[in-house]
Amino acid sequence: MRRLYALLLPLALLFVACTFSPSPDAKPSWIMHANQGGRTGAIGVAGRTYDQSFSTQRKLAIARALDELSLQQGVEVKLKMQKSEQSTNADSHTQINEQSSYSASNSVTAHIEDVWMDKNTDEFYVWMVLDNNH
Repeated sequence: MRRLYALLLPLALLFVACTFSPSPDAKPSWIMHANQGGRTGAIGVAGRTYDQSFSTQRKLAIARALDELSLQQGVEVKLKMQKSEQSTNADSHTQINEQSSYSASNSVTAHIEDVWMDKNTDEFYVWMVLDNNH
């Protein structure tokens, strides 16, 4: 009987340890709580982009986090986009003109505190936090 307990006890401990250890795919707490430790933060998330480029996906998530921080701080951001498409017979041409202007009574400076990739959805998350001088 002691031999059975000696065999079952380590297996039970291993099972309990595996049950309580966080999954590597678990979402970080900052995704739901961007403001932590007295700091103001924002989350930007981006799914796969049209070009399937991780770089584009990362830039989009950062832009979204900065937009959120700007809204929180009362910074007004204006963005105009124009897109025109022309097609002639079998040839097609797409021209995209982007114009942006920013006007604000204050500015936002922040840094990337952490990033996380959801392996299930391929969404990229960025946690940006305002710098201390704000």
